[in-house]
Amino acid sequence: MWFKQLQLLQLTDALKTPLPTLLEKLELLAFKPCFPSMPVSIGWVAPVDEIDSPLARSLNGCIMLCLQIEEKILPASVVRYELHEKIKAIELMEGRKVYHKEKLSMKDEITLTLLPRAFSRYTKLYGYIDTRHQWLVIDTNNEKKAEQFISLFKKSVTEKVHPFDLKKLAPIITLWLKDQNYSSDFSIEKSCVLQDPHQQSRIIRCQHQDLFAASIQGLIKEGCEAKKLALSWQDRVNFVLTDTFALSSIKYLEEITSQAGEMEAETKQQQFDVDFLIMMETLALLLKDLLSLVASPANTAKTRLTLATA
Repeated sequence: MWFKQLQLLQLTDALKTPLPTLLEKLELLAFKPCFPSMPVSIGWVAPVDEIDSPLARSLNGCIMLCLQIEEKILPASVVRYELHEKIKAIELMEGRKVYHKEKLSMKDEITLTLLPRAFSRYTKLYGYIDTRHQWLVIDTNNEKKAEQFISLFKKSVTEKVHPFDLKKLAPIITLWLKDQNYSSDFSIEKSCVLQDPHQQSRIIRCQHQDLFAASIQGLIKEGCEAKKLALSWQDRVNFVLTDTFALSSIKYLEEITSQAGEMEAETKQQQFDVDFLIMMETLALLLKDLLSLVASPANTAKTRLTLATA
């Protein structure tokens, strides 16, 4: 359940829905298995995999949700083969050519016929509401999956969720690399992705490199901007920050993981609560420090007010 990637959104109004009411709303869109002819099914499941666990887990002002996605696996090659065989049979038996519009209709029929025999792939996607800071934190950087989570979240919880209004990040993190002038809470690690804004196909991926070496700094002087930058926060969390303010490759270092190990959890629920509590408190501090560097002036003021009253 520890988030390895992260997308942050803002709730424009404080969430005032009582937990019992929220659970009722989530229940209306609880996960149901795919019908035989359906290619996908999406719905809420309990964050803790135990019998009779509720569809949301609330702890210290944060509410964890879990979206389950069932997708039927139907390889395109199988559909193409069946379509080819059917076209061949028609041309042989009826002595006529099958044209484009009819092929599309036949393809749809074949897909519906094959779906009941297809295997299912299940994906769980976690996200939590931080009511103290009015955030929605989702454990994905996959655009499609994030949209699926946000879409159902708007139907079940609130429609007042939006991306943060941020400064352009590429110039900011490029300056960190160029001038080594950034918050002491962070340190730059040994990987980044550079891109020439005037030549989009010119992308340089640096791994296990001294980013302050002359060769890397030369690329920056030529005009390349940082699209991704590996950072460490207070020697507690390592991560990669992208120019879209997404976090990936999140790694919790020993100072954090040892706290979880010190707690003697006896059940899945207890272990979940321990992990959830430590993770959300850690990410709250990390995100607060990041937002203070990259949020627009209006959002920075709002963030400070929210943190002051939390």
